[in-house]
Amino acid sequence: MSTESEKPKGAGPAAGPPLSSAATESRRALEALAEVSQMVAGDLDVEAVLRSAMRAAATAMRAEACSILMLNRETNTLQFHIVEGPQTQGLAAVSVPIDDASIAGWVANHQEPLLVPDAYQDSRFNREYDLKTGFRTRSIISAPLVAKGKPVGVIQLLNRLDGESFDAEDLELARAVASLIAVAIHNAEEHRARVEAERLATVGQTIAGMAHCVKNILNGLRAGSYIIDQNMKPDTDAGVTRGWKMVKRNMQLLSGIVLDMLSYSKTRKPLYQECRIGDLCQDILNLLEGEAHEKTVELAARSAVEQVCIDEAGIRRCLINLVGNAIDACDKEPGRVEIKVEPVGKGDHFAIRVCDNGCGMPPETRAKIFQAFFSTKGGKGTGLGLAVTKKIVEEHGGSIRVESTAGVGTEFIMVLPARPPE
Repeated sequence: MSTESEKPKGAGPAAGPPLSSAATESRRALEALAEVSQMVAGDLDVEAVLRSAMRAAATAMRAEACSILMLNRETNTLQFHIVEGPQTQGLAAVSVPIDDASIAGWVANHQEPLLVPDAYQDSRFNREYDLKTGFRTRSIISAPLVAKGKPVGVIQLLNRLDGESFDAEDLELARAVASLIAVAIHNAEEHRARVEAERLATVGQTIAGMAHCVKNILNGLRAGSYIIDQNMKPDTDAGVTRGWKMVKRNMQLLSGIVLDMLSYSKTRKPLYQECRIGDLCQDILNLLEGEAHEKTVELAARSAVEQVCIDEAGIRRCLINLVGNAIDACDKEPGRVEIKVEPVGKGDHFAIRVCDNGCGMPPETRAKIFQAFFSTKGGKGTGLGLAVTKKIVEEHGGSIRVESTAGVGTEFIMVLPARPPE
């Protein structure tokens, strides 16, 4: 005979008391974080991580739409990188300044999460986004993405699916979700950087080997060109003479490219020797005189420093790159390029300034100008000249900087020790 307290045979455990609303929210938050962690962990492709993160964040936060705005360090702006949700076309090209004029900009500027229960009552909300997309924004949660103390971007979540406004509990959950996503983005970007570094190292080794082979061929061509020059007659056909000058000029260009590749592909210690720096500058102008003449560019050099101890071959390479670029930049007549050498401080350093009155550079170009393989010349440049110049200057214990105004001109300033370090 059974009693009321006895369980039916085969029945499961008795159900416990119902969870409180706080406990239910806590469980939901833990489940949401576990889901986010599972979706973003393990993938090392940045784009895949971002897309997984958006889907996970939207699910966890029960949001209608999500977006990630990545930090662009060069322009100090936020760029809509990934947008998910209805009617979000057209935002990918939008950039947001990091200031207090917008919600995402405020979050990036203060590095604090922000809850906006009613978007249209907040002066920082830009209604143009809704007009552009046809989406109706009601409430917003925005949180900074920070990994290892470094800002990565901002995550934004729009509108709860149940129609209610986001609340303080949602804000705390968004903060935790943002932390997981930031770490995943950081790990993916580090992996991409390692892969790129390994690729460049392999390419560098290959290029260095090829450059050595080409250099040997060029040495043979120079020997042959010397013999031809010695046997050229005054009455040689004008077309032959003009063609031979073109061949020699292209040999010189190829030689410069090979030397840049060799200089960039390996670390070297400067071979110091006494040098009359004014004479070296004049030699560079004599070398590039023909190129300058073709573009109607006037060349000049003046030096207030006589004798220094430098790696003459290295600094010659730097000056060839800088003066050659300056001549190319002169897009108006009359063009002018000048090398100025002057003492710095107590005379233990000196500066070499290469100035031109050419096209100048905008700020975004100046920020990239010393990066390897960055070129403003399109297919005409290798993007190694200024990177090599910076490398040689730093091997001397010196520094290089650029001052430029678009439409006015450019000045490169190399500051070098007058004597080698002990």
